[in-house]
Amino acid sequence: MTAGRGLVVATWNIRAGIGTGPFPSFWWRHIDRGRLAEIGAFIVGLDADVVALQEVGLISADGVAIEMPGDLARLTGMEARYAAVHTFAVIDPATAATTGAGLWGNAILSRHPITTAAALALPRPSDDELLEPAGSAGEGAGVRYGDAPPGVREPRCALRCDIAVDAAVVTVLSTHLTYAGARQREAQVRGLASLADGAAPRVVLAGDLNAPIEARELAALRDGFVDAFAATGTPPGNPGRESCGTDRIDHLLVRDLAPTSCRVVRAAGDLSDHWPVVATFEVP
Repeated sequence: MTAGRGLVVATWNIRAGIGTGPFPSFWWRHIDRGRLAEIGAFIVGLDADVVALQEVGLISADGVAIEMPGDLARLTGMEARYAAVHTFAVIDPATAATTGAGLWGNAILSRHPITTAAALALPRPSDDELLEPAGSAGEGAGVRYGDAPPGVREPRCALRCDIAVDAAVVTVLSTHLTYAGARQREAQVRGLASLADGAAPRVVLAGDLNAPIEARELAALRDGFVDAFAATGTPPGNPGRESCGTDRIDHLLVRDLAPTSCRVVRAAGDLSDHWPVVATFEVP
């Protein structure tokens, strides 16, 4: 934190450096190291004290390792922590042979010392639970969790870092909620709220929640946090919140911190299918 400017925090779903467009099969073959370097340079240009990242990979394929948290730490000169709670096989599309393994999760970069860090798994439904009630309009209506596609059943987590900001401790949570099933997201939201309740008084919850702030399933977060956008003049539904095309799904929510600004940085262009959200907070 620079004296007089407050604590600057960013959140960004970087889509593992594969860029925009439809999510490709065997996506790890589309990781672009040059794009990752551009993402690192853009993060430096944000001049943030803390950056929460989502869709960050650790991939080993054919003996070659891509270690995005460490690469971004080196590119930005920031301290890094990483969390993922599942692995996946890296498959050669031509032969169907397994050629490696990967992790897919969340990261936090910080200019301030990170005193503790933990990976915290979020709740998952039982196999018999429906993603959405039969006949409802939601994606996954009438579909059992156990029968859903693998991407829907991907285990989700939060990365928690306690960060020493001058004389204060600020807990930062970086997370990425499921894209399908409002019921599943609601359970994950309750898990996040519980994690925040056990944290230090000053909390930043950052990430891609795959829902706008007014969504029913985010009620526990609306009740327990201050929305940095709304607190600085960008209300729910405002186009100024659009951070993934026209979707308003990337958020910075806080406790015991005072937001003074919050904006979407569209200058990131097509480095990802999301744009960063950056906010400044006064730390009491």
